[in-house]
Amino acid sequence: MKGLVVAGYGGHAGYAFTVAYELARRGVELDVLLPKGYEHLSSKFTGLGRTRYAVLPRKPLEPFYRGIHRWLLAFSSTLRLVKENYDFVFAAGSNFSIPASTWLKTLRNIPVYVVEDVNRFSRPAKAVRLLHMLGARVLLHWREQRELYRDGVVVGPLYEPVLSKPSDMGYLLVTLGTLGSKEVFEAVTNLNYKIAVVQTGDIDPRAYAVRRPDWVFFKYVDDFHRWIAGASIVVTHPGTTAVTARLAYGKPVVLVYTKRHSPLYPRKDVEMLAKMLKAAFIDEVTPENLEAAIQEAIRLEKPVYENGARNASELILKECFKNAETRRS
Repeated sequence: MKGLVVAGYGGHAGYAFTVAYELARRGVELDVLLPKGYEHLSSKFTGLGRTRYAVLPRKPLEPFYRGIHRWLLAFSSTLRLVKENYDFVFAAGSNFSIPASTWLKTLRNIPVYVVEDVNRFSRPAKAVRLLHMLGARVLLHWREQRELYRDGVVVGPLYEPVLSKPSDMGYLLVTLGTLGSKEVFEAVTNLNYKIAVVQTGDIDPRAYAVRRPDWVFFKYVDDFHRWIAGASIVVTHPGTTAVTARLAYGKPVVLVYTKRHSPLYPRKDVEMLAKMLKAAFIDEVTPENLEAAIQEAIRLEKPVYENGARNASELILKECFKNAETRRS
């Protein structure tokens, strides 16, 4: 059995890792497709399969017209994949998923599985909707997402496996994904914590590190699970880090809805995700509101769900073996 995992960046790379991890454990040969410019993600997939690269069509929050030339390059850079004998494609759902999945579905009729975002309840992601129109099977985290796709398959929330031993080292972990959030970082640096660990993504951390020299700041790091595992509480945006911190490591979580992330998903969807995870929710970021949300999160009991990555990998393999048996007969 051989498959292509189309990873993308940010939280989409997290979805890809969760399923690739389970598929590799079951002996599946994998190619993992990553966007050029995000080579730092390759270490995340070490040991899971061969890493390949293609052009990213559209950057986060970028107007469509600015990336038209990259869409052409993205399709041309993935056409070579048609020559590979894949049994399936697992697409993590960003715009990066579209070129490779489209070629393999339309030219080779390879089964494509695409996962919807964990924080989508009122409207689907554009890339996922497009791939669904092309015939992809949509995997869903929650039963509530069946309103988006009546023929979607609910596998449970996808979250990364435990890679570091959970502990409580007494620090606050703050991570707002690839985009980061200056308003959150400003509020956090005014909190009265002896130590915090802040991952700033694409935002330069130096201005905050000067103000809190006793804290740890970085843009990206390879061993991020180590920081999740040792945290007392995690303040983050609605994405895969929130789900992994809450469900894999059992950490109290504060979900922050910021102006920088608001174009990506509606406020009510983030509130719904907070409800599903039993996490605290905040959309007006001040030091006072943030501290209150932290105290609320500590009091909430951890929910229990089936492992979506495990269910997804089992579904993919079951259907691929069934297809193989049908072709032989």
